[in-house]
Amino acid sequence: RDPPSMSDAKQVAEKKAGEGAIELVCKWGKREMILKVQKDDTVGTIRRMMEEMTNVPAKRQKLIGLRSRKSRKLDDAVAVSSLVLKGPLPKFKMIGVPEADAFVDRDEADMPDIINDLDYDYDYKAEQAAPLIEDPENRKKLEAALAKLDINIINPPRPGKKLLVLDLDYTLFDMKSTAENFNELKRPYSDYLLTELYPHYDIVIWSQTSWKWLEIKLTELGFLTNAHYKICFVLDKTCMFSVSSKQKDGTMRKHQVKALGVVWGKFKDRWTHKNTIHIDDLSRNFALNPQSGLKIKAYRKAHKNRAKDKELMLLTRYLKLIALEDDFSKLDHHSWKDYLLKAAESEDVS
Repeated sequence: RDPPSMSDAKQVAEKKAGEGAIELVCKWGKREMILKVQKDDTVGTIRRMMEEMTNVPAKRQKLIGLRSRKSRKLDDAVAVSSLVLKGPLPKFKMIGVPEADAFVDRDEADMPDIINDLDYDYDYKAEQAAPLIEDPENRKKLEAALAKLDINIINPPRPGKKLLVLDLDYTLFDMKSTAENFNELKRPYSDYLLTELYPHYDIVIWSQTSWKWLEIKLTELGFLTNAHYKICFVLDKTCMFSVSSKQKDGTMRKHQVKALGVVWGKFKDRWTHKNTIHIDDLSRNFALNPQSGLKIKAYRKAHKNRAKDKELMLLTRYLKLIALEDDFSKLDHHSWKDYLLKAAESEDVS
């Protein structure tokens, strides 16, 4: 009998591999793709396969629906055999932007899990922000952003309501941790905050993300369909522009900003610095309007911190209290928790 040829050996190998293959369905945007993996392949293998199929770099992929049997953390080294796979054709979702379309703030992309805010972020006060606000180049950028801004109103603004601008990633949602579904990454009290504040504020979400992925996140988190509150409109990364800020060591650092001037310019008779507040986990985002900004603690490591995170519960209390104020610009949002303590003491006395 003739010895097997190289082509025969290849066919046998492929058949053997096929027999042990596991098919996974990945949904990316509107596309669904089938991946064939082996039990001894890893999450890293899946990421590399997805990178080849979508051009989304592995390090920027967010996988939803894949979970390890042994650990809450989905490391790249986790074997396929250790994943919880349901049904004959297990499905998961991937969120990520192709390399060619990526808007990357390099600082953000390389940001560690634990940030030294004193080194990285900027604690703006009005006097420190003045040079940025008055800078002719920044004024031109603001005018250009305002001119090109086309707001898609989801729910019309209501007469007499103040404006609440909310960041999404790390403010309402832990974007870095892995989970079986989005609700596991949703910050505690998110819906409570939005429900309680809706009678007092029109609500806007502003995220440094492309609209395509922002819409997916908001839909999966249920923010666009909740019966107890309505989002007025959503702004994405295209409404932002860059400025250069001076760090504590005197060096300049370029970063993106969410300039509320673009919103105020579109709604001149409705919202100003007197009735607008912007909530974010990075104060550098409100560098051009620091007195309207309130920085909260970033929500990370959802599985570890979900049970003890009360930041939005406290924030809700603060925002309900100041809703009675006529002029927000007279408030010091840096000391918002001190404001709560004083309010609690006054209630105790009365």
